[in-house]
Amino acid sequence: MSFKYLPNMEKLEDHSILERVLGETAGVDFDGFTAADVREALKKDYLSITIRDYAALLSPAASDFLEEIARKAQVETRKRFGNTVCLYTPLYIANYCANNCVYCGYNCKNKIQRGNLSFEEIEEELRSISATGLQEILLLTGEHRVKSSVEFIAEACKTARKYFTTVGIEVYPMNSGEYRILHEAGADFVSVYQETYNPEKYDEVHLSGPKKVYPYRFYAQERALMGGMRGVGFGALLGLDDFRKDAFATGLHAYYVQKKYPMGKFLFPSPVYVLSSMMTPSTPRMCMKDSFCRLCAPIVCSCLLQE
Repeated sequence: MSFKYLPNMEKLEDHSILERVLGETAGVDFDGFTAADVREALKKDYLSITIRDYAALLSPAASDFLEEIARKAQVETRKRFGNTVCLYTPLYIANYCANNCVYCGYNCKNKIQRGNLSFEEIEEELRSISATGLQEILLLTGEHRVKSSVEFIAEACKTARKYFTTVGIEVYPMNSGEYRILHEAGADFVSVYQETYNPEKYDEVHLSGPKKVYPYRFYAQERALMGGMRGVGFGALLGLDDFRKDAFATGLHAYYVQKKYPMGKFLFPSPVYVLSSMMTPSTPRMCMKDSFCRLCAPIVCSCLLQE
């Protein structure tokens, strides 16, 4: 894993969140939890649940409590959002990438057709999607600063704002000043997947490119909030490493950022799985058995952790 920032990468002085997330994740023994630990976590309300309780809800011991966890997560969800479902549409506006990630089809070494949509094509797509009644859009690119410049993405955000009430972006990590440009152009939310929180595995699967710099990606959400974004999304690519540890680290990451930036809104995109030779042995079982609820429910159930 590279901690050496590349030129023009903004470096935050405070690295305490990274240190806490890695330290606490490394210290968790999921096999050490019992059914009694899970029951104790389920008894608590959202104001008293702890980080240890969150780990218990992700542990193998929680497998027999999935229905109870899901019901409690449903209660917490309805307290905040009612009985509603929010839908959005993802729109790729470019697929150029400068990173060599062994699990990704957009890998810069792959010989695939690459391109950017023109601004006319982008507006045509946005107009068609808006006509369906959807009010939220997510603009995506590959990770290439030259082919998908900040200015290009900003122009797409301006156009999207004409048709949608909420504009999210899922692009390469940026500096806070660049995020401010996109926010002023109409972007509300930024989602960044850390892929895996295990530094050794991260280094193993990201062979080259700007993405190789682990901490720059880790602190993308903070820089986005510093740049004025209304909300940020956190996620991992489950299957690259121990899925429990990555799910746990994702929740911890969001928790500590939320404590530092309480004005922000925090999102957890639906779990994404990597189906390839990189998959860890435990992942096929996780993917085939109640995978969505198994990983989402504990995060929602533990939405307001207490130290």
